[in-house]
Amino acid sequence: MSDKYLIVGLGNPGRQYEKTRHNVGFWVIEELARRYQLTSNKSERKAITLDGVIKGKRVLLAMPQTYMNLSGEAVRALIDYYKVPIENFIVIHDDLDTPLGNLRLRKTGGHGGQNGIRNIILHLGTKDFARVRFGVGRPPGRMTAKDYVLQPFHGDDAILAEQVTARAADAVESWLVNGIDMTMSEFNGDINEPNTPPKPSPNEELKVAQRAHELSPQDPKPLDKLAKVYRRLRQLDESAEAYLKLAEVYANHGKPRQQVAAWEQAVAIRPALVEVQQEIANALEAQQNTKRAAQRWIKLAEYHQSEGQHTEANAALQEALRINPQHPKALSLQAELTNKETS
Repeated sequence: MSDKYLIVGLGNPGRQYEKTRHNVGFWVIEELARRYQLTSNKSERKAITLDGVIKGKRVLLAMPQTYMNLSGEAVRALIDYYKVPIENFIVIHDDLDTPLGNLRLRKTGGHGGQNGIRNIILHLGTKDFARVRFGVGRPPGRMTAKDYVLQPFHGDDAILAEQVTARAADAVESWLVNGIDMTMSEFNGDINEPNTPPKPSPNEELKVAQRAHELSPQDPKPLDKLAKVYRRLRQLDESAEAYLKLAEVYANHGKPRQQVAAWEQAVAIRPALVEVQQEIANALEAQQNTKRAAQRWIKLAEYHQSEGQHTEANAALQEALRINPQHPKALSLQAELTNKETS
């Protein structure tokens, strides 16, 4: 038997699937690889793998390339080749039954309708393995689950998904050090547990968050907490400023997606942060997320329009139309501004 740990994130290969709900398992693997600078990936046994050390443990990060429904083929091949004991194996996957923003860790269980897990159980011949369920919530209206998981997150959901990605990576780190039981207790966060202590008041939370940030100014967690507490206390200028600092911290850590997410939180509080809105749009375009980049330019145009700044609004719309010349909302706003200028 090997002392190696196998950490598998589920998803579908191909750029068209990168941003979809079904690929959150890949996101967590990529987040762990970034944190520990594991860059030497290779293709083996129907998976992309990265070998290294996390929290003092020898690990193999893996993203099966079989497409979701055949994930078990890659998992079984890796476990057999590296002789990984089942207790050293964990898998991260999207879960429809868990609300977005939540994680649910389990050390055993059925597939819950998740076809990747279904196939892993089939190939391993057991359901007794650890898993991190990354909540994506249920599809709205009459949308099918299949269509829902193959769509990207939007708006605030996209921001929240980025935050949960980081938390899921934290949970995997905890699993390596503390095991599944303690990690479940910490990260499942069931507020209905009878022994849960009373929540501190917002002012008490503020003091704790401020002190934690003072002790670790380059740690994003205390700063994120501080921004959220300020917001709950309606100290909006302080909250926006904290999110801007958080964006700087993420930039220093080489995490551009989280940096953009922090910027977006800041401008949601203070839309007048025009230069930050422009930074967001440019960063999204640099990340080849052209759809969200165009949407950000349109939001900026709407802000300028609300302030009566028609020249600036037109300039922002030109940027949106440069990215997508046929964007219906941008064209509609442009026509509306033109009518106002000529009337």
